Amino acid sequence: MLYQGVSLILAPLLVFQGLNVRRTTPRLPEPEGERVGQTGANPALSLLILGDSAAAGVGVAFQQHALLGQVIEQLSPQLEFSYGLFAKTGSTTSTTLQALQEQIDIAHPILGQTHFDVIVTSLGVNDITSSISCEKWLLQQKALFELITKRYTPKLILVTALPPLGLFPALPHPLRWSLGQRANQFNRQLQQLLIKLNQQVDQPTDFRLIKLPLENPQPDITMLEFMRQVMASDGFHPGAPIYSAWANLVVEQIVGGIKSAAIA
Repeated sequence: MLYQGVSLILAPLLVFQGLNVRRTTPRLPEPEGERVGQTGANPALSLLILGDSAAAGVGVAFQQHALLGQVIEQLSPQLEFSYGLFAKTGSTTSTTLQALQEQIDIAHPILGQTHFDVIVTSLGVNDITSSISCEKWLLQQKALFELITKRYTPKLILVTALPPLGLFPALPHPLRWSLGQRANQFNRQLQQLLIKLNQQVDQPTDFRLIKLPLENPQPDITMLEFMRQVMASDGFHPGAPIYSAWANLVVEQIVGGIKSAAIA
């Protein structure tokens, strides 16, 4: 790919910029709030959100405004459900897989459960900013999907695509361009992996890739400026508007995909 050759030429500059971003970008805390619970006395569906700082809600102060809280707000009027959030700042696909492969106490309020109807994953940003190859990352993603499918027998796994790093305000050019191209490559290969998984005859789980609909409604400003408005103050994590839009996608998939089957 052209971008790989250009990135190789620019490698010293990209490494310098990457180190500088890590040094200067503010480290935002994970939001306060409950990570496990249920919305009614008779949950008809169980949900697990699994992943990194974005899944954890970094960028807002309270879980109410993060992905989990927004899913609760948007889905609870339609359906009673139980939920769990297992996410941590800095998590990669590898570290998440390792955590799930370790001996899990059956008393763990989230991972100790035996079944989730829906699992939402958000992993890849911390992978893509490292030196991992797309091929190795895909193998890790596949191993993660196989593990959570076997352990929790979900009906639906919603895989969150890598965000558009090419539009992250915290990243300087050309690092922003390089990571944006890398994210596009990872997303294309991830989509192909999910297609193959869905084609397996004995596969009871439906895999779907969800991409945030980040469209600039203000033609008088640039897309980069729009992203500054909807992202967190660090220019790297989602802000409340993005979490709301992300949750809307999750709820749409749940309601359209398995709500009727879960209630039946």
